[in-house]
Amino acid sequence: MNIEIKQDSNNSFEVKIFDDVITEHKIFLSDEYYEKLTKNKIQKKKLVKLSIFYLLEREKNTEILSNFELREISNYFSDYTSEVQKWCKIESKKND
Repeated sequence: MNIEIKQDSNNSFEVKIFDDVITEHKIFLSDEYYEKLTKNKIQKKKLVKLSIFYLLEREKNTEILSNFELREISNYFSDYTSEVQKWCKIESKKND
């Protein structure tokens, strides 16, 4: 499986997932939610990428919404926020 992520604007990303079926997704990430979630410890694009991998561990690419705000993931998966915090800690350690 391969994933392409293109940042359209500061808050908008186009994601293409190449699997048995190729899917396209439009993801929105507000500055407010990004800062609250990550404290700016990882880049927005990296957060989107890790979030897509997170979703793919739990569902098929064809089951991922085609258009959504990143904050919606936590509505479906209660451990999402804690996973993001782990990613941020790992990134912080890499940069120390």
